[in-house]
Amino acid sequence: MWWARRGFGACVRRAMPFRVEVPRLPSVRCFTTTPSSSPLAPTSDVSQSSVSLSYTCRLLDNIRGSNQSVSVKRKRIRGAVHKMEAGVVDSFAAASATLLPAEKHELMRQLLQSLSQSVEYLARHEGCRKGDVEESERFSSRSPRRHRHTSTGDVEVWSGASPFFSLRTNDILCFCLRECAMDVGDTQPVLLQELLKYAVVLELGDVEVLQHMAHALTTVDACRQRTTAELVQLVHYISLAVKRCKLPAPPLDRLLSSLSVATLNARENLVVLGALHRMPTVRAGDVVASVSRRAAAQVSAYNVKDVVYGLEVSALLAGCSEVYASALLDRAGVLAPATTPRQLGSICKYVALLNPSRRDNNMAYSCGAELRRLLPLLVERAEQLLGQFHLRDSRSVLRCLREHKVRHSLLFSRLTPLAEDN
Repeated sequence: MWWARRGFGACVRRAMPFRVEVPRLPSVRCFTTTPSSSPLAPTSDVSQSSVSLSYTCRLLDNIRGSNQSVSVKRKRIRGAVHKMEAGVVDSFAAASATLLPAEKHELMRQLLQSLSQSVEYLARHEGCRKGDVEESERFSSRSPRRHRHTSTGDVEVWSGASPFFSLRTNDILCFCLRECAMDVGDTQPVLLQELLKYAVVLELGDVEVLQHMAHALTTVDACRQRTTAELVQLVHYISLAVKRCKLPAPPLDRLLSSLSVATLNARENLVVLGALHRMPTVRAGDVVASVSRRAAAQVSAYNVKDVVYGLEVSALLAGCSEVYASALLDRAGVLAPATTPRQLGSICKYVALLNPSRRDNNMAYSCGAELRRLLPLLVERAEQLLGQFHLRDSRSVLRCLREHKVRHSLLFSRLTPLAEDN
């Protein structure tokens, strides 16, 4: 076996004593879901530790599928997750004692799926949450701090804990991920990629499990059996795991060699370039040049968001084709008259990086004609949007004008006081 199987007892033995008696009922509903009442109103005298995980999964799915407003969904989902977290160890122990192995693995997968689909409604807690200091001593040997750096900014103290859940819930979810990955094995790459997606969305930092899944999904046979769209999604998930979960960048030669000769649409080309941008330690200059050169012919299908991301990639990713950057600048000029203040600020932010004063930046010389055509259009749109800029956008516009030596007294006089306001 590629790792030592950890028993469930090792995961929760340090937690707290919990009752051995298993409730007779397979699912205990501790709160009502009727719209006329509170989403967390208790309906019985059972303790919080008896909340059924399967019922919580169904509740989250029902809330997401309802016709309620986003604010109501957010409040109900956060309440349901908070209720689940209050007794997640006892609930998981009860479910493990009553279910067959196949049913237990299905519950684990359902829990990961439901929570990953509900992440957009949950709040991020980058710092230490209330109670995590005590929980870290009982549930985990890691630091309860989720900050990636200390207050000085130089020392790495990232703990691997998910920013969406408490430490004990994070450990239960990592245990679920490990058990599901062991159950799936290497013979079902589709299910294994789904588990990788759940881990990335939930930001579960179990590096050992992530390394196994990345290795199993990037073998020669696995890449040969997948479609181009699936390979694009795979490199996207791996790059997110590298960025969010601190996964060391795995060898991607087989995967990238398949993508370098594949026919990709505009969206897939941008996804591949963005994935390589997230993994600076991966040396793939030839792949970047090949993909970006083919993507240049598809830039006409880009919207403003795609243009902004493409400009970021072309300015910061080594090996990007000059033809691609030129096409992006021309597309930005076409879209500039209809941009919002935030969109214009984002475009200016990365256009400012395409200037000759940056070290080892030959892109500005190769795209000089396109830059000269684009800058007047950005200035004209900035004039039309005066009075609507926020601090971030005004700073981006001013920096773009300064880097490209554009003199415009009206913009500087109106935006400088806003940009310098603390």
